Amino acid sequence: MPDISLLPAIADLYSTSIDDLFGRVQEPDKESINAAYQTALALLGEDYDAGLDYVLKQVRKNWTCCELLRMMGAALFAQIPKIPGFNGDSLEDESLQCADEAERIIRRVIELSSSETGVSAELPSLVRILLWTGREHEAEKLLDGYERKEPNLQAALLAQLHREAGRNEEALTVLQRALLISLLEAQSTIAAMVPMVDDSRLAELADLAAALQPDKTFASIFPTLMPTIRLQQAKNLVRTAQADDAFRALDAFADALDESCAVMSNPVNPGIFDKVEDMLWDDADDEVVRTRSEGVAELRAAYVSAHESDRLWDSLRDDGRFCQVIARISDSPEARR
Repeated sequence: MPDISLLPAIADLYSTSIDDLFGRVQEPDKESINAAYQTALALLGEDYDAGLDYVLKQVRKNWTCCELLRMMGAALFAQIPKIPGFNGDSLEDESLQCADEAERIIRRVIELSSSETGVSAELPSLVRILLWTGREHEAEKLLDGYERKEPNLQAALLAQLHREAGRNEEALTVLQRALLISLLEAQSTIAAMVPMVDDSRLAELADLAAALQPDKTFASIFPTLMPTIRLQQAKNLVRTAQADDAFRALDAFADALDESCAVMSNPVNPGIFDKVEDMLWDDADDEVVRTRSEGVAELRAAYVSAHESDRLWDSLRDDGRFCQVIARISDSPEARR
């Protein structure tokens, strides 16, 4: 047994708490976790150093709480592109330090959730950090084995067992969770295919996406899918078609972006997933509303920046309609008149 005076140093060394060392752990509830996440976002946005200090203290204090670590990792990951040292496809200085801390937390979340179906939820963030830091081979190795080559029928079989045993509520929960995951996977796959296919296949993807998002509730599962598709269609047209066609496509993109932002600002969960509301949008208090509004503003600003800097649009810049498109994307007062 070490000298008791060394316990704080030992806890810091292993990024844990003294309570963890003695097995005295009381995990925070969902409300406390959400509050900590909102505090982290606010502090990171106002004073990065203070926000990082807060996140690391929460992590040390709750090293065994998977959900809180997940939220702290997400908060840090979101900061990486916003702080000095981010160069689009590489990191240095503060952004590299932020990525290192986010990676450590995300890996811990994956470790804690290794027996859960949601383990892969953290993989995209971890893979992106690996790519930003020049570790492509490690990213490929990490993802190896996650590619599915056949349908996964385990959920249906488990639900059947629940139903035969008279546990209909459990069966519905299993099936709803599987269906929601399948819809999310399908839409993320569509988004990944968008820049790789020709015009005819892109039109087919647009039709499929529209079928998967028949209304605002289902659009809330993947709100940015339609803008992604409409923007790619506009990019294809500006290379090959007349300006009028390209502007019509840009208007369609702006329409899709407006709808996407409306969903993100005020999401409504599909009623068919009432058994798995833990996987959907939470009820919004004032702080959540503010955070969602900030997210929408950041999304619009990113699209505006991309249009202003991408030389693909140079042939349209002198046309007054291009300024109108930029105004619509930014949701400026002039665009709403």
